[in-house]
Amino acid sequence: MFRTALRNVLAHKARLLMTVLAVMLGVAFVSGTLVFTDTLSSAFRNQSAKSYDNVAVAVTSYADADDAEQEPGLSQRTVDRIGKLDGVASVTGRVDGFAGVADPDGKLIGVGWSNKGANFAPGKDGKDPAYVFTEGSGPVRDDQIALDKDTAAKGRYEVGEKVRVATNGPVREFTLAGVFTTDDGAVSAGGSLVLFDTSVAQALYLKPGYYTNVTVTAAPGADDTRILAAVKPLIPESAQAQTGAALADEQAKSIEEAMSGLNQMLLGFAGIALFVGVFLISNTFTMLVAQRTKELALMRAVGASRKQITRSVLVEAGVVGLIASVVGFALGIGLAAGLRSGMAAFGMKVPEGSLVIGTTPLLAALGVGVLITMFAAWLPGRRAAKIPPVAAMSSVHAIATTKSLVVRNSIGGFLTAAGAALIVAGAAAGSDGRWT
Repeated sequence: MFRTALRNVLAHKARLLMTVLAVMLGVAFVSGTLVFTDTLSSAFRNQSAKSYDNVAVAVTSYADADDAEQEPGLSQRTVDRIGKLDGVASVTGRVDGFAGVADPDGKLIGVGWSNKGANFAPGKDGKDPAYVFTEGSGPVRDDQIALDKDTAAKGRYEVGEKVRVATNGPVREFTLAGVFTTDDGAVSAGGSLVLFDTSVAQALYLKPGYYTNVTVTAAPGADDTRILAAVKPLIPESAQAQTGAALADEQAKSIEEAMSGLNQMLLGFAGIALFVGVFLISNTFTMLVAQRTKELALMRAVGASRKQITRSVLVEAGVVGLIASVVGFALGIGLAAGLRSGMAAFGMKVPEGSLVIGTTPLLAALGVGVLITMFAAWLPGRRAAKIPPVAAMSSVHAIATTKSLVVRNSIGGFLTAAGAALIVAGAAAGSDGRWT
């Protein structure tokens, strides 16, 4: 029976092509989605960990800058006190907020919610460890700024040119002092980053002498946990201190949650493709069984049992599903690579890193492809096994009854009309009708 099933697969290659295609596309959606989200998660986790490599402790202020009864952030005095603690090598104060850069035509560069402004905070060597300058240098005057490399390229700005920048106040013109590269998450998400002189950033976002964040670098051999314990009593109640490792873990969890939502959305499309594929596979095997009624009847007549007939159909389905799953998995890897490259078209950047191809996408591809095909072929196989050998010789069981056709066409017509009505209703509702 196994050899017979294999011969039938080879004998009906053209008829099984649509089944292979249906399974292959569904598997490609599933495996491509899993590879794509695993790759994004890994890339963003690695970038997040890299940004906290040299951070022993990070302090963030959650104070309301408009509340006159409390300090608007972390004061210079607090920063100086932290810098005098045992085990602390250096302390860097950071200020950030919204900053939009216009191109020469006056259009905003980057994704609006990811456009940030921050301060250039050089150390004793005149360099800020968070940024690597490819051209020029950091801003040291009130009328200077620095731009990330991608924003400068999109705006076609050269060092020394005037750049219009919008913050919470009026639009101002600054001179471009330098261009830098960074691992900042806002830039990776397709936004822009503008660096101001520290005094300018404080005046724009807080008040002179105050910072939004403070990062602490530990001296060689110092313990991050002990530094954290020493920092906590020095900061106001409106601020929170965490180790760099804890912050990296926290961001990794946030990335996992964000990728989980994207994963579920894309798997929804995969589910639709597989749902449609089930009917296509079932119809294909129904036709194949109907066309082979006399053959199956002859097998029954020479001693094949109903279970053997059903198993032979399932073996055919399993072979088809396995072939389609392997091809679909390879196609899914290509789909994941294409999705990653295509994100650039939406103004988003993905951190560097190779495709992550784990065992889960492979097992999911094989499991989904083979099981879905066998499940869809089980009912036609079961029907074929029930046909009596003598009655099957006349092939009358291959003819669908009038009642069956009426029921099928009625259900299909109702679903088609309901789907069309929902599409029209959703389109008429505008942006509020996308769920409909």
